Amino acid sequence: MKIILVVEDDRGYARVVVNWLVKNGMGARYVLSVTSAKEFISRTEVGLVLSDYCLQDGNSMELLEWMNAEGYRIPFLVMTGYGNIQGAVEVVKKGAIDYLPKPVQTEKIRELISGLLREQERLTRNDWFYYRGISPLAVKLQEYIRLVAPVDTLAVLIRGASGTGKEYVARQVHELSRRADAPFIAVDCGVLPKELAVSELFGYAKGAFTGAMENKAGMFAAANHGTLFLDEVGNLSTEVQRSLLRALQEKCYRPIGGKEELQTNIRLVAATNEDLEKAIAEGRFREDLFHRLNEFPLHVPLLAECIEDIIPLAEFMLDAANRELGRSVKGFDREVQKRLKAYSWPGNIRELRMVVRRATLLAKDDWITTGEIDLSDKGRQPEEYSLNDERTERATILKALEATGNDRKAAARLLGISRSTLYLKLRKYRLD
Repeated sequence: MKIILVVEDDRGYARVVVNWLVKNGMGARYVLSVTSAKEFISRTEVGLVLSDYCLQDGNSMELLEWMNAEGYRIPFLVMTGYGNIQGAVEVVKKGAIDYLPKPVQTEKIRELISGLLREQERLTRNDWFYYRGISPLAVKLQEYIRLVAPVDTLAVLIRGASGTGKEYVARQVHELSRRADAPFIAVDCGVLPKELAVSELFGYAKGAFTGAMENKAGMFAAANHGTLFLDEVGNLSTEVQRSLLRALQEKCYRPIGGKEELQTNIRLVAATNEDLEKAIAEGRFREDLFHRLNEFPLHVPLLAECIEDIIPLAEFMLDAANRELGRSVKGFDREVQKRLKAYSWPGNIRELRMVVRRATLLAKDDWITTGEIDLSDKGRQPEEYSLNDERTERATILKALEATGNDRKAAARLLGISRSTLYLKLRKYRLD
């Protein structure tokens, strides 16, 4: 789920706005300056920016101009006090959606923000839904998705590293199920405040606590008859885990302060990049909940494990970037293709998308050249394929060969060694 970034130099008010957004089911973070906003946007998938006009080290005009120059086409809203309305109007002329007088915590503005996020989600889904991988691991994943999607009584646990596209997989499970016409509700458990998690999931009754001025439905109610996707489920507290387990087992729940149990009919899909077995051993995650979520596990491979997909996926992303940025770049020259395939992609699909979008904006001619590709000479080796432990070296080599369809050149690249070194190790472990 994409994050709403609040840029506000008044820390107290920034917290108020973020808490209001979270209470309304949206993921949100705040920063206090233009510089911090640039850093956050560069490393995080942001769905919307809500920025004060005047900031510590500049103003929202400077931030928006930087975003436009860097190719970030993200909905931008300006918050302003009475004295800064003229400046906010100028920002709107530069491409901001609108300016919002403070305080922004109103039902009208909530509806505006929700609508913008839904539109972003629709565009993202249309951009991504039709790509199908051709590498062995991607093909196997697609087979499993098609197998489990129609069986909507089974919970699905999607596991994989950050940036591999776990939410995309969850959406596929939903779209290919009998619940496709019902809601798909995504909840980022990583940004859900511990004290608000139960009320966000299950809702609350009027008067349940200070500030509960009216009844509020939770995510379970919003997802009824559809799919509830819990991303980074390993971040839930033990109290929330207990409530979640009961709701899944009993198919009912009680809003905070409510007098009656409410029936629920959802398909649960969860995702994590955490080692949940380790979390269970350390007492941070309930084993009974793990087994309830893990009825059908799906593993999303690293991009580096799917070498055959790198160029087709980059070309697919290029088409999307051309539409988004109003460009007509034809493709990648041969040297760029070599670099893309040789890089280890520690940020996985998310990193590839950012690289392609930036290169599309920077391209001077019909073809993207190495001058527009921002990659280090040697990406970090994927941890799963590190050969720094002789006790597991044989198993790691076998895993790399399986991931690359026994392509030894590709396997050597994935392992971060030369082909000659790989051949020596194959003979050593009698794998040749």
